[in-house]
Amino acid sequence: MIAASLEQQSEDRLGFTARRAAILAAVICVLTLTIAGPVRTYFGQRTEMKQLAASEASLRSQIAELESQKAKLADPVYIAAQARERLGFVKPGDIPYQVQLPASQQNPTGRSPQEKSARSNDPWYTALWHTIADTPHGPPAPPASEPEPAAPPGPPRPLPTPQPGPPPPPPPAPGG
Repeated sequence: MIAASLEQQSEDRLGFTARRAAILAAVICVLTLTIAGPVRTYFGQRTEMKQLAASEASLRSQIAELESQKAKLADPVYIAAQARERLGFVKPGDIPYQVQLPASQQNPTGRSPQEKSARSNDPWYTALWHTIADTPHGPPAPPASEPEPAAPPGPPRPLPTPQPGPPPPPPPAPGG
């Protein structure tokens, strides 16, 4: 009888311990599921904050570049230099020269973008548009034809100056 009662007590203890373990496992599962959502949200927001901080730094550097460009564009000397470089403007009284190098002295990598746009048959506003377009692109490639003959070496030639047109008509006489 004593052995039977000892067996009964050990079975009760095992049952009680198993019940305790099952309840403890259920509580841990509930707590894990309760905490999982906020933890996932926390890490997602933390990653998003890092991305936003990087984006902010990029935008701040872009703002600094644009402000320096704005300061340059407020300077009349810079604007005049850009007009001369991009559009080929010449001040009154200046004599423009076009230097033509012999074929042996030309740049082996090709012509510069300014020379390409100057040699194209496009109107002036196309060249202007290419200098201010968001994505820079050169003029269309000329059709394949015979290469231009090289100019003989010598002193640079002045560019032709435009001939003045006829004078404007006189204003009408007052009173009639």
